[in-house]
Amino acid sequence: MLSEFQALEARDPRRMQRVRQVISHLLRNQFLHVEDRGSSGLLDTLLKADVERLASDYFDVAGYRLIVRESEGWAGILPDTEQISHPRMRIDETLVLLLFRRLWEEGVQEGDIERYGSVLVTLNAAYDAYQDMVARARRPTLSIGDFKVLVTTLERRAIVRLGDLDDELEDIPLTIRALVATVAGDEFLAHLEELLARPDLQDTDAEPLDNNTDTNEDDEA
Repeated sequence: MLSEFQALEARDPRRMQRVRQVISHLLRNQFLHVEDRGSSGLLDTLLKADVERLASDYFDVAGYRLIVRESEGWAGILPDTEQISHPRMRIDETLVLLLFRRLWEEGVQEGDIERYGSVLVTLNAAYDAYQDMVARARRPTLSIGDFKVLVTTLERRAIVRLGDLDDELEDIPLTIRALVATVAGDEFLAHLEELLARPDLQDTDAEPLDNNTDTNEDDEA
């Protein structure tokens, strides 16, 4: 594989630089979406058959699968759990991700679909739905500020996108992207439904997330 990268750099240094940018972006953020600044060109590069193959081989060595969904405008990497263990994330982060999967599905069922299969809600509406969720799970509720911090974390990974504050409505548009259905797949969804039903759910619990590559030991129980 190294020889293929070297051959590409010798043949087309500028293209090799773009390949580096794509790999670096995915290692740092896990996903990219065509609507985010600077990501359109990266996705165009990745859609080249030879580049996609090189990138796929690179991530395969690291224990990750490269997924490219041109129709939904995104690409990303997910851990191959047969090769590496499940990364973990904190319960509050997991619940927010579960919430967005639900809100996205509700929007799709109601036909409120934007470009690339996205669903548009608002931050306040999402927070209200979050409060209902944690009430069932008997957990302390995050403040709206802490909730927004978690949303921003998911925004950095291209899973959602926050718009600009509407001063009149005192609310912020929130776009939930179709890739949430892959990040929080059916197995993840069923597992979290079981988790929510537990009467002993505690802050110290940490649940596996099949596709969070940006975790550290401080976040784990």
